[in-house]
Amino acid sequence: MIRKLFGKKESYEGLEMTDMELIESAAAGSKDAWKELVSRHHRLIASTVFRITGGRDVDDVIQEVLIQLFRSLGSFRGDSEFSTFLYRLTVNTACREVRKMTKLSALVSLGNEVVGKMIDRTGSRDSTYDSLEKGDMERLLQSAMQSLKEEHRLYLTLHIVEEMTLKEMSEILDAPITTVASRIKKARMLLLKEMEKLL
Repeated sequence: MIRKLFGKKESYEGLEMTDMELIESAAAGSKDAWKELVSRHHRLIASTVFRITGGRDVDDVIQEVLIQLFRSLGSFRGDSEFSTFLYRLTVNTACREVRKMTKLSALVSLGNEVVGKMIDRTGSRDSTYDSLEKGDMERLLQSAMQSLKEEHRLYLTLHIVEEMTLKEMSEILDAPITTVASRIKKARMLLLKEMEKLL
């Protein structure tokens, strides 16, 4: 099913069309334009879905993203970059699907390197964490992440794993930059508190 939706990875009728031109053609019923548009942005969709779902049921979630994208083509007016519009749609759809599948379980599975980055960026790295083995650290983080509210997990995932800037997150989540920064700070603090409880 996914392969059919993506189509072949070749330019639409040999022409270099803009995203907006492809969107207009696809919304008007052109299957070739739709295939080219999806093929062009396949990597963004797939990588974002994988990050948010942790690799679970990726194809099913991607398919749902494509369905929602197709339904939304007519509403895109070019007020923002298409990649921003698509990223927001992908994040929202993937998070909704994760809620259905996992009942608010952890969005991602993070490795030891990411844990280190999280702790370093808080400015409060503790030597306690340095003595933990990689597997222990991963389990500790996963348990701590599962204890957080979905919103906090999402903010940590986008900022730390996806390495998005405050401006990018502000656009994606449709929230002021000051609000985004405040929520990231709170999420980091809560994560470290949860980790400390488990040690």
